[in-house]
Amino acid sequence: MKQRLNCYPVIAILLLVFSSLTGFSQAGIISGIVQDSLNQKPIAGANISIKGVKGGVVTNANGKFIFNHIEPGTYTVTASYVGYASLLIEQVKVAAGTKIELTFGLAPAASELGEVVVRATRATGKTQGAVIREIKTANQVVSGVSEQQIKLSQDRNAAQVMSRIPGITVVDGRFIMVRGIPERYNQVLLNNAIAPSTEVDRRTFSFDLIPSGVLDRLLIYKSGSPENTGDFAGGLIKVYTSNAQENNFTSFSLSTGFRQGTTGKDFIQSKGSSTDFLGFDNGFRKLPAAFPAENLRNLPNRAQERADAAHLLKNNFAMQRSTAIPDFGFGMSMGRFWDIGSKRLSTLTAINYSQSIASYAKQFNRYLEQTDFTKPVEHRFDYIDNVYEKENKIGVISNWMLKLNALNKIEFKNLFNQIGENHTVLRRGEDFIQGAGLTRQNYMYQYRARTVYSGQLQGTHNLSKSNASLMWVLGANYLGEQQPDLRRFRTIETAEKSGEFRMVLPPSSNLYDAGRFFGSLSEKGISQGLNYEKKLKATSDNPITLKAGYLVDYRKRNFDTRYFSYFYPGSGSIEAMQRLETLPLSQIFANENIKTTDGFLIEEGTRASDSYTASNLLSAGYVGAVIPVGKLNISGGLRAEYNILKLNTANDAGSKIKVDNKVFSPLAFLNLDYDLGKNKLRFAYYRSVNRPEFRELAPFLFYDYEFDAEKYGNPNLKTAQIENFDLRYEMYPRDGETISLGAFYKYFRNPIETRILIRSESPAFSFQNAKSGYDFGFEFELRKSLKGLTGSDFLDKISANLNASYIVSEVDYGVDATLGQDSKRALQGQSPYIINAALSYIDAKTGWQVNGAYNIFGKRIFAVGSNLFPTIYEMPRHAADITVTKKIGDWSVKLGIQDLFNARFKFYQDTDRNGSIDMKNDHSIFNYKRGTNVSATLTYTIK
Repeated sequence: MKQRLNCYPVIAILLLVFSSLTGFSQAGIISGIVQDSLNQKPIAGANISIKGVKGGVVTNANGKFIFNHIEPGTYTVTASYVGYASLLIEQVKVAAGTKIELTFGLAPAASELGEVVVRATRATGKTQGAVIREIKTANQVVSGVSEQQIKLSQDRNAAQVMSRIPGITVVDGRFIMVRGIPERYNQVLLNNAIAPSTEVDRRTFSFDLIPSGVLDRLLIYKSGSPENTGDFAGGLIKVYTSNAQENNFTSFSLSTGFRQGTTGKDFIQSKGSSTDFLGFDNGFRKLPAAFPAENLRNLPNRAQERADAAHLLKNNFAMQRSTAIPDFGFGMSMGRFWDIGSKRLSTLTAINYSQSIASYAKQFNRYLEQTDFTKPVEHRFDYIDNVYEKENKIGVISNWMLKLNALNKIEFKNLFNQIGENHTVLRRGEDFIQGAGLTRQNYMYQYRARTVYSGQLQGTHNLSKSNASLMWVLGANYLGEQQPDLRRFRTIETAEKSGEFRMVLPPSSNLYDAGRFFGSLSEKGISQGLNYEKKLKATSDNPITLKAGYLVDYRKRNFDTRYFSYFYPGSGSIEAMQRLETLPLSQIFANENIKTTDGFLIEEGTRASDSYTASNLLSAGYVGAVIPVGKLNISGGLRAEYNILKLNTANDAGSKIKVDNKVFSPLAFLNLDYDLGKNKLRFAYYRSVNRPEFRELAPFLFYDYEFDAEKYGNPNLKTAQIENFDLRYEMYPRDGETISLGAFYKYFRNPIETRILIRSESPAFSFQNAKSGYDFGFEFELRKSLKGLTGSDFLDKISANLNASYIVSEVDYGVDATLGQDSKRALQGQSPYIINAALSYIDAKTGWQVNGAYNIFGKRIFAVGSNLFPTIYEMPRHAADITVTKKIGDWSVKLGIQDLFNARFKFYQDTDRNGSIDMKNDHSIFNYKRGTNVSATLTYTIK
């Protein structure tokens, strides 16, 4: 195996050598600008084509265009745009390694508009310049990242991409915090339709579900507007997948990756199904159809039905060892268009598959309450968790666009993901209170399969006669999650240093010992919205715009679980129990050991609170306006939202619990921007809300094995209200460049926070409303090219992206603070500072691209403490990535190093409870490294 692994670095080096030898490109470049011949104003969206060259390009907002990699020769270049006469420039001679600059002056056409056939669609987020122009012309405070910047990085999914945006923090590699505010305060729109919460235990969206290769752009709206939903305080995150194409192409990609400490090492998991590689279980782990539907708790203690039911469950407890292979992935994308008379139908379809593997050792500690700080803190337990993670993912995007004419188009966008996560944790160490001196070996085998679909049918119509536009969207979402046969069990030595372990058997069913958990979730959603805009005095440069519209969004969720534990009836033989409980994992729960006499049986622990049904109906309407007054632009309006949330479950006693929350929320928005030429000054105010999510309301109990903690919901949660203020100064030195400095302040009423419940053995978490809270901070962003600053051709190709945030927050629990918990503290998950930096080198002539990125955040609260469990902080860590890309004709080679420093993830508890972390006086809870990942991607494109 080692010999096979060692050949990969050699191949990577040969690819680099080959790339450098072919670095001198024989192609040329044609670029230029398209202007109105009468007033010399740039024309955005003009179609540029070259006779004899497949495909065309579209001018950006400044009327500019560029063709890269044009073979030497003589060409005819054509520019066309609706309402203008087409213009041809002939005898354009391109030599090897040269760049030709063209200027087109288009004259208004004498013919009717309807006789002009439009052949191209304006690009939106393809380049960083396009995104910056979108940010500049927006009425709100916005940050974003383009497809161009995404491709420069080694980021594999949307979560990693968003770490490059100012004020953004990524939690657990998949969830997003904006300005240090917990992710539950975000709202996510996928192609203008509300996306579902993707997690069972929290209100959030898992951004790792969206591959980076299908992204057109990401925009974070940090201030509100009446046409957008009002349920956010951190950020309104708009995710746009790639648009349908105007060029025919087919692209294939193949990738591989090597993770330090994982690839080539032992990998452990339990037996899985034959379809695990496709991201779902084929029924191997599923609760059998013949398994009794009634709760087993109603049966007599030694009933034969208990043994019969246990015999239906697979004996799947043995560990299977293999060698971790390199990560790999492959993908195919295709763009096509068809002209149907004067109409054009175009599509972009992409299919991606990937498998990633990681294994690492995590130190996990817990301590007793310290009352005498002159003495060292005492350990409660000291464990080493060997973690093994495998993820298989299939992603499909299929986007279609029918362009009816220059003024009307219909788009149909689809995103599908199937993700299978196989997660094994082998825990070894000592509990210094229970069974002191005896080694423990605990196990968790978890498989989770998620199915996520999001589709949007959208129409855009420009009503030229009335100077108005109409945009409608119909969205549908589906979220399915299966967690079949989650197994958690504990073993302990029979005697000190004996090396023999016995299974810890519970007297009745629980979530911790010898247990099997089966969970499923299904959520369906549908939404429909309409936005209408009308321009008054449309002939002026800055017309007044009136806006109105509505949104209806409905979601319905079904959640169901069952769990069981093996136990030994008390009337059985002690000798038989002692013999059985020390059997190997592969044998202990075999069918021959499941019997009513001197054997194991199963007990069910499922309660009425372990399942729930829920629905949410949101109805919203708005009116707004954009009013230019000289250089001042005033926009805003009113929005009314009426939300009906219903949840049905029961408590442990079986009594019904019904939540029926009907909340009417009047919301106001005001955005001011003052045009200073190349600079802008912005002010924004908006009132927003934050509603409880289904899981936060449901009193369902879940045991988190990795943190050794329980989680509950709270049916009494209230809707939070937030007042938001923003002030930002923006500078735009050149196209694609920006420098901004901003400040913000937020005041919360009834903010929803995670609270800690007092338990003698382990912590438990639930949710409650605090009395109030605030959050304020400062943001700085710089996106600048070095072109023209030094006279160096090398430095001209370098650009920098730097953003930083400084944040202060406080939440006030008042008299509702849990015993031992600070009544005032920072928001959970909030970092006092966030820094992102990136440096890029792009040489269009040779096809070389190099990108380096760096990120660090300040310490943040991971878990809020109590009198028994001090607050736990996640400590800062330095993260750096490097990507090198080389284009060779139709081929592209990308080499990347992710997490270059392989810095440790460190979580410390505030042992002395002074609000800060000192490595000498405070103590580690989690401590681990995931390993540096080195990857290579080869792409071939047919045009």
